[in-house]
Amino acid sequence: MALPHHSDLSNDLLEDFRLDAAEQFPRCEQLLIELERAPRSAERLRELFRLIHTLKGNLGYVELNELMPLPQAMEDVLDALRSGRMTFDSLLGDILLLSLDHLRALIAQALTGTAAPPEDAQTQQLCSALQALAMAPPTQQTERRSELLQQLDPGTRLQAPETAEPSHAEALFARHEIDPTSDLQFFYALAEAAEQRSPYWHGRTLRLLELALSINAAGGYAEQPEQLAAAVCLHDLGMAFLPLELLHKQSHFSREERRMMQGHPRLASDLLKRMPGWSAAMEIIVQHQEHADGSGYPKGLREVEITPGALILHIVDTFDARTHERAHQTLSKRPLLRAILEINNLAGQQFSARWVEAFNHTLQQRPTLARR
Repeated sequence: MALPHHSDLSNDLLEDFRLDAAEQFPRCEQLLIELERAPRSAERLRELFRLIHTLKGNLGYVELNELMPLPQAMEDVLDALRSGRMTFDSLLGDILLLSLDHLRALIAQALTGTAAPPEDAQTQQLCSALQALAMAPPTQQTERRSELLQQLDPGTRLQAPETAEPSHAEALFARHEIDPTSDLQFFYALAEAAEQRSPYWHGRTLRLLELALSINAAGGYAEQPEQLAAAVCLHDLGMAFLPLELLHKQSHFSREERRMMQGHPRLASDLLKRMPGWSAAMEIIVQHQEHADGSGYPKGLREVEITPGALILHIVDTFDARTHERAHQTLSKRPLLRAILEINNLAGQQFSARWVEAFNHTLQQRPTLARR
């Protein structure tokens, strides 16, 4: 890599650059470590982007233009994070830390001339890999990040990729282009564990996820898919903590029993309050028993006040209850056609007419969803 001569640059300018860089690099590293604990922190991402952007500009001031593509590639990754096109994790944190180290070494070599700079192809390859990572779809992120980290630090010991077929949940998330973040994997694991509470619940989460996400797609993605997926996984978590005799009761509930049943969304919503970035999922959970005509609970909201994800979840939850035996309503199981008709007959009342239409369209396009 041909680097510029600095004989025509003032010593003051170079010294200012060195001092600024001496502050910028440690702060960038600190922010990356903090993002490990708060990966959705918009404030930290904004500051990190600003520091990298300033560092890139300063390279131009001291005529190190040949080094500017690397911070530009890092900006591309940070821009994808800020826009929500990709999510931060420990792999990406390591990649950005190693990229900073690489840039710091290039600057030191350029300013001191004490060591030969790396081959131009090496830095170009790193820039290209970072830019490709910023553009990669969610389903390719983990593989791309592992490959790039191995490229930056061949001594890194990463867990070998699984050779087994992806799980049903992983395949479902991939079909709907949802990044299976650690949070979502945790939510799904909780839902799977809750399903073991009653034999009536086995397989229910996957059925609800597939139908809800498909309806959302048919309706133009009014709800963020990952938020809807989180809400589907967690909306009935509180049910698993109710007494088994109540869950398996086939007769009518008493007033107190009904109050306990209706209060079950509070557990999941209280848990999500502690986790940044899932406020939309929390709202879906809280509202999923509201009715389009305002006759639902807990607040009696009307359709215009209810989030789209809650309107969708209410339909799929009811449909699944009508087509599969439920522990607390075994006798309410309906034939498939009758269950579809019941949903349609309540359009504009219990259910949103718009989302009932999307429900019908989904089952027409993918009839197997109704027979799972």
